[in-house]
Amino acid sequence: MRRRHVHTSMPVGKINLTPMIDVVMCLIVFYLIVGKLAADQRATIRLPLSSTGVEEKTQDTVIINVLPGPRFVIGTQDVSAENLKVAIRDYLQEKKDVVVEIRGSRDLNFGPVAQAMRACKEAGVESVRLATEKAGGR
Repeated sequence: MRRRHVHTSMPVGKINLTPMIDVVMCLIVFYLIVGKLAADQRATIRLPLSSTGVEEKTQDTVIINVLPGPRFVIGTQDVSAENLKVAIRDYLQEKKDVVVEIRGSRDLNFGPVAQAMRACKEAGVESVRLATEKAGGR
């Protein structure tokens, strides 16, 4: 029986991690860009101007964006007007003691905003805020 000789030119147990590190870095950059785009998408709504009120931040806030059409967006989920109450109720079952913030475009009629407020009331939301921009800018 012949014995097999191990070649010394190929080290045993050495793995080249450079391709894996490249892929991980590409994924990190991808998720950073997607996160930034998602945050910018929220800021595209031109909110109504207000010279009164205070800026209040809470950790547990559910944001409902009311867009022309009317289109309703809860977080990142597009919701139809018919399913708005059910979507809010489902979202509130996952999180307790949350404040709902309604962000409506200043170019939008009040009807869809009132519809979102009505859906919040029917879903059992205890606290609803209407978001505005400060009149002197941000």
